[in-house]
Amino acid sequence: MNKLSIVSFLAGSLLTVGPLRAQLPQISESGHELTLFAESPDIVTPIGMAIDSRDRVFVIESHTHIPPKDYKGPKGDVIKLFVDQNNDGIADESRTFAEGLDQAMNLAFSKDGTLYALCAKTLVALPDRDNDGKCDGLETILTLETDSGNPHGNWLGLTFDNQGKVYLGRGNVGSHYHRVRGHDGSLVEGYGDGGNIVRANSDGTEVEEWATGFWNPMDLKFDHKGRLMLVDNDPDGRGPNRLLKVVRGGDYGYKSVFGGWGRHPFQGWDGSLPGTLPFLSGTGEAPSGLIDVSTKSADSYLVTIWNENTIERHSILNGTVSKSIYMSGEKDFRPVALAGDSKGNLYITDWMLVDYPNHGKGRIWKVTNVPLPKSIPTPKPTQSPTSKSIAKFFQSEDPFVRHEGEMWLSEQSRSNVATKLAAHKDPQVRLGVVLSLRRSKAPNLDTYIRTALADPDHQVRRIALMWAGESLNLNLRPDLDRVLTAGPVDHELFEAYLAAIEMLEPSFAKAYGNRENPRAYKIPRTLDPVLLDTLAWNENLPSAVRALALSRLSSEKIIDFLDNSDPTIRLAAIRKASAIVSDPIRDSLVSFALDKGKDAETRSEALLGLSRQILTDPVKLLPLLDDPNSEIAIEAARTLRWHTGNEKVRNALQRRYEDWMNDSAKRPQAEIAEASLFGNDPSKRFAKARPQNLADWNHALSKGGDADRGGRVFRTQQYLCATCHSIDGQGSEFGPNLSGLAQSVNRASIIQSILDPSDSFSPDYQAWEIMTKDRKTHQGVQLDHQNKGDIVLFTVDARENIRFKADEIIDYRASPYSLMPAGLTNLMTVSEFRDLVAFLSNPK
Repeated sequence: MNKLSIVSFLAGSLLTVGPLRAQLPQISESGHELTLFAESPDIVTPIGMAIDSRDRVFVIESHTHIPPKDYKGPKGDVIKLFVDQNNDGIADESRTFAEGLDQAMNLAFSKDGTLYALCAKTLVALPDRDNDGKCDGLETILTLETDSGNPHGNWLGLTFDNQGKVYLGRGNVGSHYHRVRGHDGSLVEGYGDGGNIVRANSDGTEVEEWATGFWNPMDLKFDHKGRLMLVDNDPDGRGPNRLLKVVRGGDYGYKSVFGGWGRHPFQGWDGSLPGTLPFLSGTGEAPSGLIDVSTKSADSYLVTIWNENTIERHSILNGTVSKSIYMSGEKDFRPVALAGDSKGNLYITDWMLVDYPNHGKGRIWKVTNVPLPKSIPTPKPTQSPTSKSIAKFFQSEDPFVRHEGEMWLSEQSRSNVATKLAAHKDPQVRLGVVLSLRRSKAPNLDTYIRTALADPDHQVRRIALMWAGESLNLNLRPDLDRVLTAGPVDHELFEAYLAAIEMLEPSFAKAYGNRENPRAYKIPRTLDPVLLDTLAWNENLPSAVRALALSRLSSEKIIDFLDNSDPTIRLAAIRKASAIVSDPIRDSLVSFALDKGKDAETRSEALLGLSRQILTDPVKLLPLLDDPNSEIAIEAARTLRWHTGNEKVRNALQRRYEDWMNDSAKRPQAEIAEASLFGNDPSKRFAKARPQNLADWNHALSKGGDADRGGRVFRTQQYLCATCHSIDGQGSEFGPNLSGLAQSVNRASIIQSILDPSDSFSPDYQAWEIMTKDRKTHQGVQLDHQNKGDIVLFTVDARENIRFKADEIIDYRASPYSLMPAGLTNLMTVSEFRDLVAFLSNPK
């Protein structure tokens, strides 16, 4: 190996190798020394890494990941062994330990010190019984049988516990069938499920599924407390990437049969779907490796972020997670694996280039003085439930405690306990019973499913729908309708109802059960075209259910419901119709707004709908400015605000402005008129009194407001709220769903998040920017690197995935700002903002 013209240097200095100069990765924390341990040609395209008890560094040198046609490297992957004999931070001895592997991804040492390599479809032991620094041969231990050809979707992560058990992380295999058969006949198989963790003995026996519900679990390791930690990439349309604590039997939400978008009613990601477990922390894009760097004061983990050229630190103190950047580099810093030695040295493999195909470049970095606690790979036993305490487990606020209860009760020998608890007065306990029985997969449980479908609790019925759909039992189809009348039905439950019906449609059930398509997500799921019509017209169903069905009808059928006698149906029809820009819809809405025989809510909703239409004669609405019902007058003023280019409208608002200013009851109209006529002219009365800082806004909006009016503010097209957000199915899912906002944040937090959206935003919605050669900046979420440097981004403008070719990209970056722009409230009056906060605080 050639000695590098460098001994050691502090992070942030320039690295000199011959005539070349390159900026080093930056370490944000003091006291750490960084050296370039090895680089190409001594190591190229490095991926997984492991360090033995003698502090020798073993690294996968990939040659089969995606080799280009003219690739001149070896035909198989190589395991390189590096040694730093003089402890100067630079490898001075390297050799080939093993070769001939195919799509090798990760390395780990077993309890007896044997090195194992996890390839995309094989687990291989690499024994060195004579300790000569060369493996004695490749011994295949387990094989992943699947037609999936994507190495990132097959086996990825590998680790061992101190009992000799091996844990293998599998990706979602592109929704293909998969099977792992142990040497003793044990079997784990699946089709349409998510990625999973399989546990087995190191000799390939006693194969069992340990956890499921992942997208692509890139790396997993036990931490110093014996907890199995994992980093997982995210689906196409639902972030964030995740740092997870993995427990036996855990379901982390993702199922490939429902597609890669990640937002199907039966897919979870953040633990909000009952029966699934949450993530500890959201990571940056493309997490690839992790390591425990906990201290006495806090649990802490480093995570490599391949896409963002960084290594993140995730710290957990008293249940609160904080994230910071530990190391960052230029575009040629692509960190993958992390491993530590016995002296507190951290090693980092660096793929270097953005190119997925093998490219002949690579580096290994070494960082000194890193706290690396010794792993204790035996999880501490938890207190097990008993027949007397099981209800308390289900009533716990901790999802992992509830999960322990589900695992305990799911054992078939405890079915008598489940029967006793199935009628418990607490819906949380009944939900735990349903989840436990679903997990048990015991036969003859249809009676429990039918009972749960008629449970008054929303979440119990939701899980019963999932359970019924998963059963593929067509005899349960009539029972699904019980959900619609057993208790309140919201958008979430209605979507689950439709999803279950799709799964119990005979053609899907047959095709899925027989694996008729190689990829489960490609099996069509369809609804009977007359189902929604039937539900919408069924007067025996609750109005809320009919309204939900109506909201999914095609535009040509909506007009039949606009003048329905049921106010709930009528309002739903108006809201649906308002999005359809057409003369007949506009004329109907004008007629409703002017009809004094209609109730105020219908007329107000019609006025709101007109803000989306092309009004050829807004003068018709002027009389409504003087309507005795303040709700109608306010909504008329808001609708006419966007038509002050019409002289008659402007004059009408001008005349009323002075009178409204002197009438406190008409302040909302006065504020709207002032904004319409004068914008934010600081000399005007309401603009002058407008709060100027967060403290003033909190004082002005701390109480009051009308939630019904606020709902109309939320849906006003010009204010853009519903353009990105949704509440109970109304609006867009581009941004966070706000249906449960009031349950998790207070009024002050809502005010701050609207005024300064970039102050704190969910990692699910990390914004990305791509700068192209035409000098345009494209913003969006869910950035995904493709082959040859192409990037796919779900853009703000197109609201779909757009592929940018590598040769048109100048640069890209994770934005520090939220996609929700600041200043949206500048369009709103203070009264409108107050009403909006009241609505978001109590959307029901």
